[in-house]
Amino acid sequence: KFDVNKASIKPESMGTINYLVKMMQEHPELKFSVEGHTDSDGDAAANLKLSEARAKAVMDKLIELGISKDRLTSKGLGETKPMVTNDTSENKAQNRRVEFVKF
Repeated sequence: KFDVNKASIKPESMGTINYLVKMMQEHPELKFSVEGHTDSDGDAAANLKLSEARAKAVMDKLIELGISKDRLTSKGLGETKPMVTNDTSENKAQNRRVEFVKF
C-alpha cells in the first residue's frame, strides 16, 4: 500500500516483499509482473504515471534484495482496476497498491 501521491515503499510493506523474495529464492521458476494501481483521485494520466512509479519501486526493491531482473516485469494500470469502490478514504487506501501476477 502507498500514501497519497507517493511511490515510496512503506516500512509495513517490507514483510510482504521479504516473503515474496523468500518464495522466489525457494522457487527459481517463479516470475512475476509487478502491477501498480492508484485510487481515482486526480487526473487519469497522472495516476497512470504514479502507478508505473509504484510498480517500478517495488520491482527495484526486489532486485536490490537479490531477485534477478529477468524474472520480473512492471507496469502501471492507474485507476483502471480498483480493488474496491473509491467512495471512502479507507477504500481509496486499499486501491493504492501493487499486485504480483505470476507469469
